Parts: sequence; structure tokens; C-alpha cells
Amino acid sequence: MSAPIFLRPNVVLQPPLSRRGIGPGLFVFLPDHVTLSSGTIKPLDPDPVTKWAEEGFAVVGVTASGSISIDQILQQGLDALQALDQVDIKDRFAVIGMPTIHLSYM
Repeated sequence: MSAPIFLRPNVVLQPPLSRRGIGPGLFVFLPDHVTLSSGTIKPLDPDPVTKWAEEGFAVVGVTASGSISIDQILQQGLDALQALDQVDIKDRFAVIGMPTIHLSYM
């Protein structure tokens, strides 16, 4: 099992965790309350980064916390995915944005 690589405190690169061990790249943007896994705890329900890695993707997981621009995050993530030997498609990547819920009371 490949351990996640923290690119920044709020950005993690998780190589594929499938039996095949290689796959396409994926960015997953997550709400602040989601904790990026260190790979040492095995919860019953894995976090989104781990789950997508188990499905065969190399995942760059990003939480909204931090003071870095989206351009910098995308560039750093792209560089990391392109440098990763386990990424089999180097010129196309998927992006998933997890919605956050904003509640306001009047």
C-alpha cells in the first residue's frame, strides 16, 4: 500500500491503491471539515481520497483551508501527477468538487 504524500498541509497526493497499481489522475476538492488521511488509521468508511485511490486513481486531495491560490494548487498537483510513475495517462486529469453546505438563519 502506497502512503500518501503531503504536498502542502491541505494538499495530499495518494497513488493508486488498487491491485493493478496504476491509473489516471484525479483532483478531489473537499470541504474544510474533511481530514486528509495520513494512511495510518483505517476507518470503516474511507475518506474520499482513499476511496478514489482504491478504485485505481492517483488522487490529489485538496481541502479549502490554506492561503494558496487555485492556480498554484492545480500546478503543483499537475506536476506531482505527471511525475508519478503510477499515473498511466499524463495529459488528461479529472476534477471532482465536493459541495459544501452553507446554512444561514434569519
